[in-house]
Amino acid sequence: MSGSFDVAVVGGGPAGASLATFLAREHGVGPGRVVILDKARFPREKPCAGAISSWGLRALRDVDVHVDVPCVEMRGVRVLDGDNVQTTHMSDLGVVVRRSDFDHALLRGAERDGARVREGEGLVGLTRGADGWTLRTSAGADMVARVVVAADGAGSVTRRLLGLGEPHRKGHLYVLETGERPEDAGPRGDLCDFDLAPNGAGIEGYYWDFPTTIAGTRAVSRGIYHANLSRGREPKPALATSLRERGLDIASVRLKPFPTRPFVAGSQTGGDGWLLVGEACGIDATTGEGIAQAILMARIAARHVAAAIRSGALDHAAYGRELRASRVGRHLLQSAWLCPHVYGPRGGVFRRYLTRSPYACASGARWYKGEPLGFGAHARLAIGLGAALATISLRRPTSARA
Repeated sequence: MSGSFDVAVVGGGPAGASLATFLAREHGVGPGRVVILDKARFPREKPCAGAISSWGLRALRDVDVHVDVPCVEMRGVRVLDGDNVQTTHMSDLGVVVRRSDFDHALLRGAERDGARVREGEGLVGLTRGADGWTLRTSAGADMVARVVVAADGAGSVTRRLLGLGEPHRKGHLYVLETGERPEDAGPRGDLCDFDLAPNGAGIEGYYWDFPTTIAGTRAVSRGIYHANLSRGREPKPALATSLRERGLDIASVRLKPFPTRPFVAGSQTGGDGWLLVGEACGIDATTGEGIAQAILMARIAARHVAAAIRSGALDHAAYGRELRASRVGRHLLQSAWLCPHVYGPRGGVFRRYLTRSPYACASGARWYKGEPLGFGAHARLAIGLGAALATISLRRPTSARA
């Protein structure tokens, strides 16, 4: 045996490290009571665009955590669709980081706060017993924990060992990084570009160009997000087209693929003695964003894990209810509802509206950073979207409308 703990967190990324941090700083869970397992050794490469919207950063600042790593402040967004471009400048939108830097700094902070960190040890076995869970690691060690938190991402081994199915199809992303080019008008102005043209080509998602920094040098994170709502659509050809339009050859760049798990109405959040946090639970289906959501989800989970440490029993159902009723939970469920509408057969209406309405673009940016829009904003957006739909319907030939 290699130790007994109150909590075993599987995964040392933002979800797992944040959970341990909130347990220590908000709930007074002392040193040595939480262990974090991760199959990788940090800093480790993580394929990701690296955008963190501001509400996740604010949650960390609430407990006096300021992750000081190289980053680029997002100063707004541009939404593109062919020749149509809509720009919104906005403060406090968030930052773009290198995940290798950010995740490493967050994990080391959790370690300083008292979490035991076991790097290079992946989870290979999980057994429920009278005293809690026995976890077998890839190093051949066994440990016991009263509560297990799965924070091991889209490819969660913990989910597989628990026998959990998938409530929804996974999304797909390809990520690459290049130097900043003169043509990169958006990233050069610290704006995040969301190009919806691939949606018009049948991809259920968008292409992005985000400003970033690599080893102190300005660069651009590029990639394509495909929500994968229906079978038989491969995003790589659309990515090649988007890159070619920017003077880049897909054959000359290194692509980093990875899947995403969306949070949907049927997503599981926990069970007897275990909880799901971060992408092991689910992320934003429409944008593919998950870092801020993982931090916020971890803060909610920490309250229930701390209560379990005090009482000896984990109320996983209460965690699920609070998560769904929280602002981040409502945001994720709104995104799950929006996704098939934005990227489905009527996606052209949304593309037209976002790229031609300053109010819609600004509202999208506010929603992205977690700001509640309110009834008035929703009503105005619905009216504008209805007008866009009516305009498109009127422009269709009579025979097509018939």
